[in-house]
Amino acid sequence: MANVYLTYQSAIRELKESRTESGLAAAHPQHTTEKSTYASLFPRDIGICTYGLIASGDADLLKLAKQSLTSLIPSQSPRGQFPQNYEPDTKTAHWWMPGTIDGTLWWSIAALEYIKATQDTAWHARISSHLDRAFTWLTYQDTDNDSLLEQGVAAGWDDEMPRHGTVLYTNTLWFRLITLLVEVDDRRRLLPLKNKIHEAINTLLWVHKSDDRTHAYIPNNSYTQENVYASTMIEWASSQAVYLPYYLGYSAHREFEMRCDVFGNILACLFGVATPEKAKQFTEFALRAGIHLPYPVKVLYPPIYPGEPDWKPYMAKGRQNYPWQYHNGGIWPFVGGFWVWWLSKYDKALAQAQLEQLAEANDLNNMEFNEYLHGQHGTPMGNPHQSWSAAMFVKAYKEIFE
Repeated sequence: MANVYLTYQSAIRELKESRTESGLAAAHPQHTTEKSTYASLFPRDIGICTYGLIASGDADLLKLAKQSLTSLIPSQSPRGQFPQNYEPDTKTAHWWMPGTIDGTLWWSIAALEYIKATQDTAWHARISSHLDRAFTWLTYQDTDNDSLLEQGVAAGWDDEMPRHGTVLYTNTLWFRLITLLVEVDDRRRLLPLKNKIHEAINTLLWVHKSDDRTHAYIPNNSYTQENVYASTMIEWASSQAVYLPYYLGYSAHREFEMRCDVFGNILACLFGVATPEKAKQFTEFALRAGIHLPYPVKVLYPPIYPGEPDWKPYMAKGRQNYPWQYHNGGIWPFVGGFWVWWLSKYDKALAQAQLEQLAEANDLNNMEFNEYLHGQHGTPMGNPHQSWSAAMFVKAYKEIFE
C-alpha cells in the first residue's frame, strides 16, 4: 500500500521542479519526449493545476499560480480567447484546429479561484479587463441562444474524441465560471444566467425517460418553452435510451453520447450542476462499473471499439486512442484527483481509500506521475511527470486531511 504522505511530498516536489522562467510547464521538460510542447504554458493544464497549487498552502506554489496565469495574458486574442498553449519566450500562441474552447474557461476559473483564495485585489483589478474579454468571447459560443455553449469536434481536453455540440464537460465549466463571477466578481446580474444554465444542462443532457411505457418524458419548463427545438433533441435521445444514471456526454444534431463521460459527470457533481439524487446515481453507477479500478479513474465507460458507430478513423492516430487507452477509457490520475475530491464530500471513508489507490497510480515507475494508464491493467502510458497529475493529488490529499 502506498504511503500517501510520501506521494504528497513527491507531488509538491514535482510541481516545484516543473517551474520554468514563465510559469508552470505541463510536464518536466527534461523528462518528456515532447520537450518544446510540454515546456510551454497550457491554459487548460494551468487552470486545473491551480486547484492543487492553492490547496498546497505553499507560498512558492501560490506565487507560481499567479505567475503562470499572468504569463498567459499576452496570448489572449483580441476577441478574448486563450489558445491551446503558449510559448512566452517566442510569444507564439498555438491555436488548436478547428478550435479550442476550454482553455478560456479554465484560465478564467483559475484566475477567480486564485483571487477567492488570496484576496489579491490589486491583481484582480489588473486582470479585470481580460476576464471581461474572456467572458464576452464565451458568450458568443452560445450559437443557439439557449444559455449553453456549443463547440466543434475535439475542442476540449479530450482533443482526439468526437464530442461536439452541447458538451457536458464544457458546460459544467461554464456553470462554475458564472458561479465564480457572481461570488468573486460581484456580478449578481448573472444570477439569472446561472439558473438558466443549471436548468438547461439538467433538461438537455439528462435522459428523463425511465420507462418504455410512458411518453411523458420531455420536461415542461422554461428551457423547453423558450427553445423550440430542445424537445426534438430530448426526443432523439429518449427514443434510444431509457434509463441512464449519469449525464449525456454531449448532445448534437440527431446525435448524443450514451457512454459515460466520467470527468464531465464528476465536475457536474463537484460544481453543483447535479442534484444530490443525480450525484448519488452517478457515483453508485461508477462504483458498480468499476471506473475506479485498478486505479482512479477511467475517463470513458465503456470505451469505443473500432467498427462501432461512435468510432472515428482519427482515433487510431499514433495508435493512441484504441480502447482502454488515452481518452478512450484510459485512466487519468489528474481526473482521479477530481474523483477523490468529489468523494470527500460524498463518502469520506471511500474517498480516503481511493486516495491510497491514486497514490499507488502516481507511484508507478518510481513516482512517475504519469499522464495516463491503461484502463484495464493500469500500465503507465503517455508522458511522465505531469504537472496536473501531481497538482490534483495535492488537492485530493488536502480535501481528505484538512
